[in-house]
Amino acid sequence: MSTRQLTRTAIMAAVLYAIFRMFADILYLELITFSLLLFALVFERREVIAAAGIFALLQLLLHGIMLWNIAYLIIFPTYALLFSLSRNWLRKHEGIIPLYCACFSFLCGQLVDLPFLLFDARVTMLYALMGMKTSLIQAGLTFITALFLYEPLFHVLTRIKKQVG
Repeated sequence: MSTRQLTRTAIMAAVLYAIFRMFADILYLELITFSLLLFALVFERREVIAAAGIFALLQLLLHGIMLWNIAYLIIFPTYALLFSLSRNWLRKHEGIIPLYCACFSFLCGQLVDLPFLLFDARVTMLYALMGMKTSLIQAGLTFITALFLYEPLFHVLTRIKKQVG
């Protein structure tokens, strides 16, 4: 990676961490999935995947080795990969982006509960069922966020990318 790519990756990781921390205390509002999708549609695949990994490592190092932080280290780089692989399809079908983003936001809430399988399958099922309402509301808010913010933020990031090189 060039210095420019490393800098972009570091800035994206810092933005992801800042977004996560800003909204961590607001129940149901999860904007990491939306931010990752936006980055994946504008920037190069390896930059976005690296930024997602760095963000997850920062979360792990600064907030402790907990099951959901370890899950972030798996979930978010995987999301970055999936989003960047579907980039061309999503650009052709921009109307589906809010729904696509909402589905992954819902899935994030459910996937974070999976590490509890290490303790007991019943505990995991209980977490998943209790978290269903939270995940559904989270998906709805992500849908609304993507519906209103995707287009303007996509154009701003595209313009920034062109100007910076």
